[in-house]
Amino acid sequence: MIEKERKFEFRSVFAPYIENYLQLKLSFGEKIAVPGTVLRLFDRYCIENNVLDTVLTNKLVDDWLASFENEKASTHSSKISVLRCFSRHMNSLGGIVRWEPKNGYTSHGSKYMPYIFSDNEIQKIFMAADSLRENYGRTRFHKIFPVLLRVLYGTGLRVSEALKLKLKHVDLKNGTLTIENAKFGKSRLLPISESLRSVLNDYYCRNSDYIGISEDNYFFPNPFGERYSQRTVYDKFREVLWKSGIPHRGKGKGPRVHDLRHTFAVRALRQLVQSGKDTYVALTAIMVYLGHSRIGSTEYYLRLTANVFPDFLQKSDLVCGTAIPEEVKIDE
Repeated sequence: MIEKERKFEFRSVFAPYIENYLQLKLSFGEKIAVPGTVLRLFDRYCIENNVLDTVLTNKLVDDWLASFENEKASTHSSKISVLRCFSRHMNSLGGIVRWEPKNGYTSHGSKYMPYIFSDNEIQKIFMAADSLRENYGRTRFHKIFPVLLRVLYGTGLRVSEALKLKLKHVDLKNGTLTIENAKFGKSRLLPISESLRSVLNDYYCRNSDYIGISEDNYFFPNPFGERYSQRTVYDKFREVLWKSGIPHRGKGKGPRVHDLRHTFAVRALRQLVQSGKDTYVALTAIMVYLGHSRIGSTEYYLRLTANVFPDFLQKSDLVCGTAIPEEVKIDE
């Protein structure tokens, strides 16, 4: 049975912007129950208080938030997060947004601070992976692992998504990867760069006797034709970090192999914004590419990008640095 999305009605001066925003989220397959409920509360507040100017100001938002007494911190944070996303969309449509979220906003997101690899560190990692000694027996992990790392860095895939790739998912002719039944039950078709397509094509040509030709064969198989465990990848990545001279800061502190995904997202966001893309449009594109369940998860990369590339804010269409979330919950 297919669950239907709830329908909301809006009647305030902000109604056209809210309806456009929710429709855009639906078009990308996002759930709108939470943002719809929050924005309906905001819409009703505007009607009840006779708000006639279509201007999102600090006073309007502060007064609205203050109308909720004895509210949990997590609920309060959720309202701010929803309104922040909506305000960016409204701004991208030419609406007047003068609201600047105050510093100190937090939620129950992960406390782990992603590690963003530099270009030099990425090159060291690839060199260390390429120089892994040949394994004994039938396994070709020493040939598989360097290519797997390039896929993770070049596409931002989760490790589990990359390991589940089969021949039918890798279109070397057109340069695309099909990700089926990933996290949150999402599937997506990803275009890849020409350089990565060339790496994958060379890898398959050199190892077709090991991989096989059946479309249901794993693209990165172990000696038994099954997929490798994530633990194997994690352990080997730790070894590669050591050989690269990149110190590991301890359990729970990284760097982790998953940080290749974060590095991809940060660099992709910066590239899109520098090419002239609207920040909200860029975030939406990356959200779809990464397979996030909501735009709020992808917004986390705004803060990381600004930290890694100081020139980012000058190239983006953000009003000021405080518009970037300090900490949000992300769907890794």
